Amino acid sequence: MNAFARFTRACLIPLLSLAASGVNSAPSTGVVLHPDVRVLIDVSGSMKQNDPHNLRKPALELLLQLFPKDARAGIWTFGSTVQTLAPLQNVSDSWRNAAQKKSVQITSTELYTNIPSALEKAAADLDSRPAGYRTSIILLTDGMVDVAKSAAENAAARQRLLKEVLPRLTKAGVVVQTIALSRSADRELMERIAADTGGLFATAETAEELNRIFLQAFDAAAPAEQLPLTGNRFQVDSSIDEITTLVFNKSDKPVELIAPDTKHYSFASHGDDIKWFQGQGYELITAKKPLVGEWTVVADVDKGSRVTIVSNLSLTATRLPDSLFVGAAKDELVAALKQQNEVISQAEFLKLVSFTATVQRREDNKQWPVVLAASDPVDGYYRTPLSMLREPGSYDIAVTVDGKTFQRSQRQTVTVRDNFGVRVAATEAGHGVTLVAQNPKIDVAASSVKAQIKTADGKTSEQPVSVSGDREWLLKLAAGAQSGRVEVSFEATGKYREGEPFTYHSPTVTVDEKGNQEVAVAPKVEATPASEQQPASEPKKEAEPAAAEPAKEPAAEPEKAEAPAESKMDWKKWLLYGGLVLGNILILGLGYFAYRMIMGGGKSKVLEESDDEEGEDNKASGGSAKDDKKGADKKGEPKAKRAGKGSLDLPDDAIDIDPAADKKK
Repeated sequence: MNAFARFTRACLIPLLSLAASGVNSAPSTGVVLHPDVRVLIDVSGSMKQNDPHNLRKPALELLLQLFPKDARAGIWTFGSTVQTLAPLQNVSDSWRNAAQKKSVQITSTELYTNIPSALEKAAADLDSRPAGYRTSIILLTDGMVDVAKSAAENAAARQRLLKEVLPRLTKAGVVVQTIALSRSADRELMERIAADTGGLFATAETAEELNRIFLQAFDAAAPAEQLPLTGNRFQVDSSIDEITTLVFNKSDKPVELIAPDTKHYSFASHGDDIKWFQGQGYELITAKKPLVGEWTVVADVDKGSRVTIVSNLSLTATRLPDSLFVGAAKDELVAALKQQNEVISQAEFLKLVSFTATVQRREDNKQWPVVLAASDPVDGYYRTPLSMLREPGSYDIAVTVDGKTFQRSQRQTVTVRDNFGVRVAATEAGHGVTLVAQNPKIDVAASSVKAQIKTADGKTSEQPVSVSGDREWLLKLAAGAQSGRVEVSFEATGKYREGEPFTYHSPTVTVDEKGNQEVAVAPKVEATPASEQQPASEPKKEAEPAAAEPAKEPAAEPEKAEAPAESKMDWKKWLLYGGLVLGNILILGLGYFAYRMIMGGGKSKVLEESDDEEGEDNKASGGSAKDDKKGADKKGEPKAKRAGKGSLDLPDDAIDIDPAADKKK
């Protein structure tokens, strides 16, 4: 797949999710909200390196085809100044055509990156917006706030964004999804904007990496009404008025649609009842009044492909904020079916319908399949708790309703953040460790912070830390006084703006002599990523004999230069335990051979069974099958001993030898 295809699939999906979501409604309120999307595209000179093929332009051209007519939309480019590429208004064919002609303005020639002015331009009408819309801003940039050559002016502009622009967006309920392209982007600022407004933050170093990033943005945006696309097939029911199939094709072969009557449609032959838009690596096909039955997509379908619908029978589900914080109250998923925007509550109908959901955490791919339960008496709403969202991580949530003759699906991604974060920075004057309140609902004035400090010589101390900036507490470590590593952790107590108290214990960070963060001990969350669970299982292997080379696994661990001190001590303990186990094995072995020498020719029952085992070994090397069967008929202890020849810790079923199978050999 070429670069444009990857970029297009990445770039358009979050925008499509916002634009093509059509009507969204909250099950508990029934309030209908239409999409209001404002797109900000960076055209600063640095984009020459980060988007050298200007893939933003063709991606926008597809976006213009996807906006539904019930949406409001506007598009701006920004650099030194902010230019209107498509004015904010109701989407129409004339609006699309005019915007497409102006897409040539997407260049990489501007000197600066004026992010505050871009956000202000996109939010100019917040006080006069029409009712019934959900406003979202998608900000794509590869830099930081850069308005002049003066560092002081840039710092002042950044502060104005945080103190004036961002609070206004938050108060107005505008969701800002920030996408940082390249390492030079101000990650802290982008994440702050997204977190404060309940939006998504994602970062990529190159335009090609935007595939994954924008797929995440799609999952986190407002879920569109969809049909499940399984094995290149989807089922159309009689309530559907229109289907739009977006196919990202991994191969160069033409895409086809096969209708339930076996008629084939393609870009070259599709008729007047189907609108077919073909781009580089994707196909966009819209069919009005589609035939009822199973449709098939003939293509090498790639991730991101989807079928959206217009129907009077719709699935509506709880819309969670794209960003949540640990301890947030919104941990319940509610879903319902609606007919003409009215919740269906007929018991006879709902008996045939099942509501399910799958929640998957991206960090460790852990899944939670859940079934949504109806209330008693049935009111049409189905609910399930989402207790897994109380732990930090990124969660993909897929809701599906199956009515036997019809299906509906919605998806969204939720990022759960810890209420606080810790940053380490090195300066000439000294090193600093900062506790940052990521949750904007934390009442900084009513909160206090203490730092626990442990120096390289083992001495510990505790000291209060004062507020040093906007939602920040800075602990300074003098460079001259610091020798060796210093471990720092924070304890914060206070309350949220609503008055609820909290206590927070941060993870421990280790700062080396140069002021670099050496390691972060896992936070207090009970679950740990799968990649960190392997050391915990190592003690099970330490009962293996020397033939299993037990020294190899402990020897591999010191290569992890960033292992915490406590972890290193744990390995020392395990090595000690391993040595004791091996020593006991040697003692038992010596005792066994001494017993054989003392007993001489008088064989006990145990020794006879040992001889039977040797018969099995003889069989493997061409010995008597008769002698072998004698040993094989004995179970329990002989098996354990056979396992001991290679590994003392193998399960029985791993060495369960079938005598019949041996005879066949």
